[in-house]
Amino acid sequence: MINKLPFFNKIHFYQTTILVFIFSLSLLGCSKNTNEVQINLAKLKMTKACSGCDLSGIELINFNLKNADISGANLAGANLKRSDLTGANLTDTNLNGADLLGVNLMGAKLTNTNLTGVKLSYANLSEVEMSNVMLGGAKLNNAKVVNSSISYSDMTGANLYNANLTDTRVSDKTLKDTILCQTIMPSGKTENRSCRRSVL
Repeated sequence: MINKLPFFNKIHFYQTTILVFIFSLSLLGCSKNTNEVQINLAKLKMTKACSGCDLSGIELINFNLKNADISGANLAGANLKRSDLTGANLTDTNLNGADLLGVNLMGAKLTNTNLTGVKLSYANLSEVEMSNVMLGGAKLNNAKVVNSSISYSDMTGANLYNANLTDTRVSDKTLKDTILCQTIMPSGKTENRSCRRSVL
């Protein structure tokens, strides 16, 4: 039957067959990845430990992850709204673009952590030692960052509207390109220098 097809129709037939084959493989790959993430999620829920795991895009809202070990894990795009991550180990963890609205990260370990573009509005980041953390473009409006330390970190474009930084050790250089409006600074003074460009 194929031999009877005109030349151009044969080309179209083979191209279509190849595309269908590639598409089928991609679906199998997606299914495999999804299964892996779901297995890792089940492990995290059961043991509160999944170091180095792929947990990208998971949804775990209002969950108890106190002292969990998710160091080195990939949580890009994850939804962890209002979860309790008190004392959790997030060393080398990728949380790029994750939703951490209202989470409790008090006393968490944040070293070499990627928090680029993360929603941390109303989060508690008190008593946290942050070192070499990427916070570029993060939304920290109304966040509580009291008695913490932020060193060697990138906070370019981070939104600190109405955030509380009381007694937090952070350099003026680190805060230079952040959005500060109704922000309580480490000294206790309120800073409003960026109010015209604050984005909630």
